Amino acid sequence: MIRHLRWQIALALAGTLLIGLFIALVSHRVLQTRPAQGGQYVEAVVGPPGTFNPLLAQTDAEVDSVRLLFSGLTRPGDRGLVEPDLAERWAVSADGRAYTFTLRADAVWHDLEPVTADDVVFTARLAADPAIPATQKSRLCEPWQRVEVSALDARTVEIRLKEPYAPFLNATALGILPAHVLADANPADIPADAFSSRAPIGSGPYRLETIDRAADAPGPAVRFARFDRHWAATEGQPYLDSIVFQHYPNRELALEALGQRSAQGLGWVPTKVLSRLGSETPIQFFSAIKTGYTLVYLSPVEPFTNKTVRQALAMALDRQRIIDDPALLDGQAVPAAGPIAPGSWAYFAGLGTPIHDPEQARRMLDEAGWIDSEGDGVRDRDGQPLSFGLSVKGDDPVMLAIAERLREDWQQIGVAAEILPIGPSDLASTLRNRSYSALLFSWDLRDYDPDPYALWHSSQADFPGQNYAGFKNTDADRILVEARQAHPVNDHERRRQLYAEFQRIFAAEQPALVLWHPVYNYAVVDDNVGGIQLPALVVEPADRFATLPSWFVRVERVFGEASDRR
Repeated sequence: MIRHLRWQIALALAGTLLIGLFIALVSHRVLQTRPAQGGQYVEAVVGPPGTFNPLLAQTDAEVDSVRLLFSGLTRPGDRGLVEPDLAERWAVSADGRAYTFTLRADAVWHDLEPVTADDVVFTARLAADPAIPATQKSRLCEPWQRVEVSALDARTVEIRLKEPYAPFLNATALGILPAHVLADANPADIPADAFSSRAPIGSGPYRLETIDRAADAPGPAVRFARFDRHWAATEGQPYLDSIVFQHYPNRELALEALGQRSAQGLGWVPTKVLSRLGSETPIQFFSAIKTGYTLVYLSPVEPFTNKTVRQALAMALDRQRIIDDPALLDGQAVPAAGPIAPGSWAYFAGLGTPIHDPEQARRMLDEAGWIDSEGDGVRDRDGQPLSFGLSVKGDDPVMLAIAERLREDWQQIGVAAEILPIGPSDLASTLRNRSYSALLFSWDLRDYDPDPYALWHSSQADFPGQNYAGFKNTDADRILVEARQAHPVNDHERRRQLYAEFQRIFAAEQPALVLWHPVYNYAVVDDNVGGIQLPALVVEPADRFATLPSWFVRVERVFGEASDRR
């Protein structure tokens, strides 16, 4: 009996010891939740998948697909800079004309053939081939028209430019095509080839698995499967097994799908429609500044030849009121001090937020001799009233309403603006002929390099140039030329300083009234989805995939080290 009791006591002591050891272990380690591999993510995409060929991708829906399927020598990175992709490194000659790229040894196509320098040469030649009309090509093809490309060996390619052009490095994000698949195809036939329409072979992180064109669906559902042999897999596989793009013919149907939870995410979602998405699941909302801007072009004629008038017009505008108005921009923009957006590596923060000071604007006009001599509420000088016509697209109710707000702001300082609606078919000729006094206009810019030469250099002031304000400034011209001819690597800091100086000149001269930069919004209605983070600056909506390897829909519970919570 005593022996049996001793045995029970020993067991109890042993159990107590084990419990103590377990408690000691758990005191240093806690059960944690972390992302797990697996699952699929369904996104609603507006517009049809017209092509899966990166040389032909133009619409947002097409660029979305090729961003998953293909890789360039480089890829878009933070703040508009480039990062290595198929090329693990590169060098640029001292004169800025020769670029030498070294390809990764482990880069392969989705059919497991190796990616070689011959593929880069083939892609470059096809990008420049006139057999495919320029109107069908991606905007990234244009810089390749003026280069010579040669393979130095299987993994090394040299690109020679006719003259230094720093923004060219951004064009190397163009998706590379497989020569072993397309070399025998007639270039003119490639847009209609099965490769472009339904059977692409890329080298990107995902491969095309299926295209479901069910008759009862609003559009095709395109499934992409993770490519486990992608070069970045050694650094960590993406969590998602597959991504499905469910295409919709319009945004209303895409929003309806999001509200019904038949899709988990959608881009370009205005905050004003969030209430329509329902409240069954918390909505994750991600925002980033988008390149491009809305501005008022001012013709280089009276009264806009007077810098004081331009400055006063800018100072009178309450940009934030327009941005915050739910009936107008509903908060989906940020005030702009110039043509380079915050988030870009070239943005000069020293300009600060545009000043709204109508009282100061009135004083400036008084001192410049613009007074209301007739008491009719409109200033005049030397018999000339301070008035002009403000042209705006007549088929855009929001832009018409914004034009009315601008008119009201200017009226408060004694400036009269008459709103002149123009038809959508007349906009191109209005710009081409510069047939306006002032024009409310929006630019959707898709260039990662912030080079503003094409829009603001004096050589572009006449047709076919796009300097629609007719801005001519000797210092600005010098800066814009020097910045694009600078060395893209060694002179990066110099380029940043040059663009800062350009922005200072622009803010002082006000050749046009830049109003705001748009905001890109991405909504997710599934709280199981995690890991999404937008970059500070979105150039293409496909930039949302910058953190795609971190996106997940599944989790697992594991023990991890306890954190210091003091």
